[in-house]
Amino acid sequence: MPEFLFPELPTRDDAGSTPRARRQRRAVPALRTPIGLALQGGGSWGAYTWGVLDVLLGSRRFDIVQLSGTSAGAINAAIVASALAKSGPREARRALASFWAAMAQPAAADFGRGVWGPVERAFRETIHGWLVAGSALTPYNANPLGVNPLRAALAAHVDIDAIRAPDAPALFVTVTNVRTGRARVIGNAAMTIDALLASAALPQLFQAVELDGEPYWDGGYSGNPTLWPMIHTGRARDLIVVPLVPEADAAAPTDAAGIRRRVGEIVFNSSLVAELQSIATMRAMAADSDAALHQLRLHRVAPPPRALHAHGSAIDRSHAWIRRLHAAGRVAARGFTARHAADVGRRETLDVDDVYGSMATAALPAPGNDPTFDAARIAAPLDRAVS
Repeated sequence: MPEFLFPELPTRDDAGSTPRARRQRRAVPALRTPIGLALQGGGSWGAYTWGVLDVLLGSRRFDIVQLSGTSAGAINAAIVASALAKSGPREARRALASFWAAMAQPAAADFGRGVWGPVERAFRETIHGWLVAGSALTPYNANPLGVNPLRAALAAHVDIDAIRAPDAPALFVTVTNVRTGRARVIGNAAMTIDALLASAALPQLFQAVELDGEPYWDGGYSGNPTLWPMIHTGRARDLIVVPLVPEADAAAPTDAAGIRRRVGEIVFNSSLVAELQSIATMRAMAADSDAALHQLRLHRVAPPPRALHAHGSAIDRSHAWIRRLHAAGRVAARGFTARHAADVGRRETLDVDDVYGSMATAALPAPGNDPTFDAARIAAPLDRAVS
């Protein structure tokens, strides 16, 4: 079981007694539905989540009161939690845009990448396979000082003191203990910049990050993202999952790059699939097993379609790619809100059994985010996303 470090959450009476909480309550219309967001990680694919968040933060229907994230999802979640605690949704949208602009490589490189991109991608896959297979390069001999370029960007966009404030949105970040392989979920009170770096520390690229004397790697290996902490806070009954990994592939890959990609997708999606399956199965097996589980309403914004995976990768940080992912994420979120905004707060729209293959027997009359709906809505503007 993951090691959960829950934030020191105030009670409802305590939360309502702080000046900031009173200001926020007056600023948020009563019709807004409290929601929790579960944000998956995946390198530059996090810009797709930025597009989703951009729409949700701009909506007058939702009040984001808790977030769980891993890797890029943890970074997006921390930026949003920090900005919401300090100001509000408008500041959160601005902070996300500023962070992803800082992450994007210079636009001047985009033209050359468009010409040489296919050659560069093939070379990168070949050299990556050779280095990994031959154990020729590790983050410890390639980067002995452990320099992480994310640190400065996180420090500029995340206010740890604001996240630790008692009236901040609940934030849960997952990291993986290198020694034990177990997940550790870090909450508001224990949040640090190092915790966020650890959650995004892919072992092929970064040295393990030490927290409390223990080394940690990317949280995607053990919880991508972790759902249970949000279920038990009671802050929101509606939980919206924002995945970045397609649940299925059209065919089994046969080339080396395709095999590596699919293995990575399966590994980084397995913990989320397992959690959703266990939730559905526990509901079906014991009606009174856990009141929080039966009061929970699950929703899902569709992941990036397969069409996007042919155009870039998790390590592509070009302006064109970041803009394209952001645009696709906005389309997916608009599709979700158009179809299910009225359902949030009333009924569940994610059919776990249909989408994730759980053992639950109950089926929803109208499954949320079916592939035929979402794929068409997201894929259509791909070629128009970059002006």
